[in-house]
Amino acid sequence: MGQNKSKPQPGDLIEIDQPFHQHWALYMGDGYVIHLTPVGNPSEVKLGAHEVPVFTRMVKKERLKKVVRRNKWRVNNKSDVPPNPLPVEEIMSRAAACIGKKVMYCSFGRNCEHFVTELPLGASQSSSWLKQNLLLKICCVFSR
Repeated sequence: MGQNKSKPQPGDLIEIDQPFHQHWALYMGDGYVIHLTPVGNPSEVKLGAHEVPVFTRMVKKERLKKVVRRNKWRVNNKSDVPPNPLPVEEIMSRAAACIGKKVMYCSFGRNCEHFVTELPLGASQSSSWLKQNLLLKICCVFSR
């Protein structure tokens, strides 16, 4: 469950320790988060001799407990959010407008962390996005 007895507030970024990766969600309040969930099969984008998988994800609003299951999770706003995120009301409005929409997902670029950090900022500031190499960034730009 939540580390350090985390009590998330609306607009908080939630980091979830899953077996092979970190999953991210945005806390909406009343025990709910929005996050990206798988839809269909991946498509492939060809970059020279390489084919890179690109996935479609659906934005869902679900109970935090359902998303987390038995994994550890934490509120993690400190590494990716600058001192002046958008007002909470605007973050919630932007998040609600995304529910039910499909988005492109690329594991090394346009991922769930990238998605949730855009909501409070108005633009992506994901640390994992910034660390990726140019080829993977190009892959995700062309796959949109």
